[in-house]
Amino acid sequence: MMTNKETANLIDESGILAISTRLQRLSEQFRKDGLLLYKAFGIEFEPKWFPVIYTLQFKSPLSILELASEIGYAHPSTISLLKELEQQKLISSLRDKTDERKRLIVLTGKAWELIEQMKPVWEVMVKVLSEITENENSLLKALNESEAQLRKKGFLERALVLVDQLKKEEAGADVVPLEMEVQLVETTEGLKTSGAILKSVLRETDADQLFAVTIADQSSHFLATVHDLPAGTCSYHKTKSGNKIEGLAILEQYRGMGVGKALIQAITASQNEVFYVHSPISLVSWFEKTGFLKKGKQLEESGNLYYKMIFNT
Repeated sequence: MMTNKETANLIDESGILAISTRLQRLSEQFRKDGLLLYKAFGIEFEPKWFPVIYTLQFKSPLSILELASEIGYAHPSTISLLKELEQQKLISSLRDKTDERKRLIVLTGKAWELIEQMKPVWEVMVKVLSEITENENSLLKALNESEAQLRKKGFLERALVLVDQLKKEEAGADVVPLEMEVQLVETTEGLKTSGAILKSVLRETDADQLFAVTIADQSSHFLATVHDLPAGTCSYHKTKSGNKIEGLAILEQYRGMGVGKALIQAITASQNEVFYVHSPISLVSWFEKTGFLKKGKQLEESGNLYYKMIFNT
């Protein structure tokens, strides 16, 4: 049987692969010791409450969304934390005068008294944590640098780009020059063909892997053929924000051959207007290669994460 010590050694020896596990292990140790330190000062305080209490002493009032953004937590996690703090009577909420549906979070008198008690503890924590982290390879500096890298491009996004590159390298030797053509669909028969391709792809692909599954009635459809055989389809329709691209579907046997790129190029060249797309995380890097740029923050719809991307003319 393997002991805990042996397990820890294996995790340590795994290097960068176990970075999440080791950071969690380190965080848990800090949390446990921090809780004991608060108790040593006669203070009943959970370290997990710290980001909310600390933030609100400098920025208050804040809406739930603003607070979640400040502490870097997901909205559901922030709400869960606020419920605990409300039960402890450390926070209360006000109604926004400009929007009665909006809650503004503030600290209570009890919280302000608690902060004054905790300030000496925080001074001790700063000194001890500095001793632990300020060495040849500063942990705090490394965290700042790593988080800055994640803000530029997330872990998942980077991984998917790498996977895509590896797939292309593996398939590169098999790619044959294609006789490809992309045309605007103007016949009933063409519309039926485009619809059949879309349905075929939807049957084999989860809906959240496509950036649209519903096509507007007034869409303009494009059909790509390879050696005169249907290979893929895509469409766009006019909205108040511009022309929204949607319904991209490539038959499996033609993927990785540039059919999708040819469709996007044909669509964006068809009108001298704004084109945009709601791209899931998995397709962001692909759309960037076809000339699109992310606009704004990551969004969510029906549980699916996506970015609005604008075609850069």
